[in-house]
Amino acid sequence: MVCNCDDACRDLHLYLDGEATVAVRTAISAHLECCPSCADAFHFEAQVRMTVARCCCEEQVPESLRVRVLRAIYTANP
Repeated sequence: MVCNCDDACRDLHLYLDGEATVAVRTAISAHLECCPSCADAFHFEAQVRMTVARCCCEEQVPESLRVRVLRAIYTANP
């Protein structure tokens, strides 16, 4: 499976979430090795995710907010 920039960007979140198939992960990894632009985007997105995760662990979210966010996600993605 050959991966181009469009494919890498489309599947970046699956890749970062560990939800991509082995074939997709292999293709994106190979693409990131030879495409500095996509590699930069990957590293930026990974850093954002780590920062958000770190910040979210420091404070407790009110239950009402958690319910509203989950409801919005389920409504947007039926």
